[in-house]
Formats: sequence, C-alpha cells, structure tokens
Amino acid sequence: MRLTSLLLLLGLLVTGCASRRDVDLLEAKLREQEDQVRSLHAQVQQSKSELTAARRLNETLKQQFVRPASHDETFELDELHFRVTGLKINTLLTGGFDRDGKSGDDQITLFFTAVDDRDRTIQVPGRVECELLDLAQPADQQRLGVWSFDAQKTRAAWVKTLGSFGYRFELPWQTPPQSRDLELRVRMHSANGNQFESSTPIRIVLPKSALGADQPMP
Repeated sequence: MRLTSLLLLLGLLVTGCASRRDVDLLEAKLREQEDQVRSLHAQVQQSKSELTAARRLNETLKQQFVRPASHDETFELDELHFRVTGLKINTLLTGGFDRDGKSGDDQITLFFTAVDDRDRTIQVPGRVECELLDLAQPADQQRLGVWSFDAQKTRAAWVKTLGSFGYRFELPWQTPPQSRDLELRVRMHSANGNQFESSTPIRIVLPKSALGADQPMP
C-alpha cells in the first residue's frame, strides 16, 4: 500500500497534474501508513517475546507437573510458579467420627485443601501437623493431641470425596475429650519452607459415660 501511494505521488509530480493540496494529502497518508507499520512491527516483536516466555514456562511446567490419572482436575506445582495463599478446611467433611460403633465419637476426620488467590484447589508437597484443643479447659490441659504427617504420608492422603479433591486424615483420640466443643488447627509446611495454617470449631458426640446426669445426648 505504501509503495502504491508513493508511485502515485511520483506519477502526479511527473505529470504535473497534482496540486499542492493533493501532495500534502498523499504525504500525510504516507506518514499515517508508516506509523501503522511501526506499530504493527512493535506488536509483532512483543508477541514474539511473549511466545518465547510462554514456551519456556511451558517447558518448566512439563517438568514439574504431577498429574496422577485419577487427579486430572488438580495439580501439584512448585511454589516458584504458583502462589499458595492458605488452607481451606471443608467443614462438611470434617468432624467427629464413630469408628468402633460404640457410644460416642472416637476420632476426628479432617478434610482440607491448599488454595491459591482464586480459591483453586492445589496439591502441594509438604508435611502436615494437626492439633486438637479443648479451650474450655485450663491452659495447661487444653491440648488433646498433636498428629504429624511427613511429605510422603501427606501425598498419600490426597483423595477425592463427594466430588472434591483434598487431604483427608483420620485423627484418633490421644486424650479423650471431656467437652463436646473443640477446636482443630491445621498447619502445612511446604517444600519451600512456607507455612500455612487454618482452624475450625468441632462439635463431637461424647460417650454416655462422659456425660453428666443433666446433660442430654447431642
């Protein structure tokens, strides 16, 4: 297009058929087209740079993605490329559980995930520590148990339950609770040394022997 306009301008000048106004219009058109060409060239260079960066990141992700066949909706990714913002406990799947069929709960079942700033579920390599507290007791008697899981056990705890992916742990009593209302705290120490923590209140069912005469079963 630029070449055509230039040839037309030259032709008009040669034949003497162009007025000064025509020449000015054609020159303005040429400058506009040159600006467009420069802008398009800059966009092409920017796209090339972004494509190169994307290819490099893609190669990095290929080396670090871990996608088990049954976990195709989630992924494990190094924190250098993905920002974990916290832990999210699924309160519907977390609480007291009666495993032995006798009166009262005998363990806590915990289900939680790590999430990013878009609240997306992420499988993160690391170790987990759980702490159960009875805040109604004196300070030196509040801790009822601490459970620790190394990176290998944490990875094995990754499951899909009721359509949701997450970490599921069973926490049998270390010290049998005397209160129905407890607090469960979860800490995850990632492979990069970052720590994330979350907590939730838990209401359990006490065995009949632990209930006072004036306390009805919940």
